[in-house]
Amino acid sequence: MDPNDDDRPSSPLVPPAERGERSMSYLSAAGFAVGTTFLYIFFLSLIGSIRGGGEGRLDLVTSFGCQLVSTLLALFLILQLHAPDKSIRDYLGVRATHRGFFPLAAMLGMAVQIPANALYDIIVKRWPTGQPREEMLQEELAGGVPKRVLFFVILVLAGPLIEEVFFRGALFRPLRRRYDALGTILATSTFFAFAHLEWQLVLPIGIVGLSLGLLRSASGSLLPSFVMHGLFNGITLGSVYSRSPTEIADSAPIPLSVTIGGSAVTLVLLGLVYLLGKKSEVAREAREKDVA
Repeated sequence: MDPNDDDRPSSPLVPPAERGERSMSYLSAAGFAVGTTFLYIFFLSLIGSIRGGGEGRLDLVTSFGCQLVSTLLALFLILQLHAPDKSIRDYLGVRATHRGFFPLAAMLGMAVQIPANALYDIIVKRWPTGQPREEMLQEELAGGVPKRVLFFVILVLAGPLIEEVFFRGALFRPLRRRYDALGTILATSTFFAFAHLEWQLVLPIGIVGLSLGLLRSASGSLLPSFVMHGLFNGITLGSVYSRSPTEIADSAPIPLSVTIGGSAVTLVLLGLVYLLGKKSEVAREAREKDVA
């Protein structure tokens, strides 16, 4: 939640344009999120049909390219409809905030791995997926050092950047201009979770999305959430790099004591994020720019 939260109404009516910028309803935001996802699936299907590859999934680079194009098209449309005269950087929340948010973001990126992965393990044990995520990534990384470097750029830098720009940038600001911080965080986290297309991931990624949303809301800036997101993905990638396929296949579930401890640390860090946002004048000024 926003430490400076007000009683912003949740009216379903679209308010008049204000200073060349329009707010966004939950329904409109859901439409953009779903539309972008379907556009991504369409591009994947189109490329798959052109290649004539009915055998298996497309590679990570192609998948990211489709995600990039579909997200940029959605971003262009959102900017044209909701903020045609605004600075793109300001609209997306690329601004300075209190420096303390960055180490908190890094620690959150590590800590939230534990509850998210523990919950995912429980879900896939009951409802298995076709092939575990880490095994699929291990297969992708079999192409040597150049391919691994490319995947690092995609998974740790470019991928988190494009997702943060869309969910905690292009959707977050216009939603925040109409709704309170909690509603905005919940909405963007939900859209973010369902965009991952694997229903077993919805709740685990939802936990990550809530953490990213609180970080974005409290800091008033997109930058800390990008740091957290990149580190979260980086740890996952590093875990795959450092283990053999056999070790991944035979990996044991996270112990209950570790799950409880990691969840507690995550909650403490989120509390510190909230308190820092409440006490920091720099963060308060950054938040005010989202609703100005």
